[in-house]
Amino acid sequence: MIVHTLIYRFSPEAGEEKVRAFFDGLRDITIGSGLVSGFGWGPHLLFPVDERSRGMTATHIAQFSCADVATLRKFSETPAVHEFIGKWRGELDYECAYANHEELLPSGGGRVNAMFHTEHTVTVEAPADVVYAVLEDIEGYADLFPPTESSTMLEQTDAYQIARLVVDVSGQIQSWVTRRDLYPERRTIAYRQLENAAMIEFMGGEWRALPLGDRRTQLVITHDFAARPTEAVPSQEQATELLRAAVDRNSHADLDAVRAESEKRAKTVGSPA
Repeated sequence: MIVHTLIYRFSPEAGEEKVRAFFDGLRDITIGSGLVSGFGWGPHLLFPVDERSRGMTATHIAQFSCADVATLRKFSETPAVHEFIGKWRGELDYECAYANHEELLPSGGGRVNAMFHTEHTVTVEAPADVVYAVLEDIEGYADLFPPTESSTMLEQTDAYQIARLVVDVSGQIQSWVTRRDLYPERRTIAYRQLENAAMIEFMGGEWRALPLGDRRTQLVITHDFAARPTEAVPSQEQATELLRAAVDRNSHADLDAVRAESEKRAKTVGSPA
């Protein structure tokens, strides 16, 4: 497995929304190519000493993997990649460095924690604004999703939420802290775990409420995730399979719960004529 690590520094004028759109497009190209096995990105975690660094200090990091060097080279030479770079070089002020390398940090079993991407969707008979309002109300998740025992807001602005969730996961109570970046104009919520639950190395993704006219919505949830072994599940392969199965099972349940609540609210308040 060959990993391609990208280090970006965007100018302060770039804006969070444009940076998010940049990485959305990069993810779509990588995963959509059929040549890449996983993709993830996130902000650089700034230390005070970084402000005095003489080198290039990143604002964001991205990483994806390919089966071998030949596959990575084939991906890098596709027209879509060059079109993407040309488009964004004209729209965003940024610097970029990269490195191609083999996986460097094996887990206890000697295997690197592979990143996976999934996407699940359902059609909702409710306006997109109603669906987005259900998604945004994270403090109501204990009522919306039966496995969620509590959801406590730790920090909130118009642009993001940070909350602690306590959830019954297959009979075990687990807790994690999630950050959710809010994009109401696009009816999108991007999330990632800041403090992970057991058996999760990384978890992030998006909720998207895509309008299908005035009264219907395509609801989408994506996950980018990697598993890690635990004392109870010491095998990397088993941890990965358990997490993949849980993501699939929970995605369907969560979509159904949001759909049901959204359709209930739409009937109560009425939808546009």
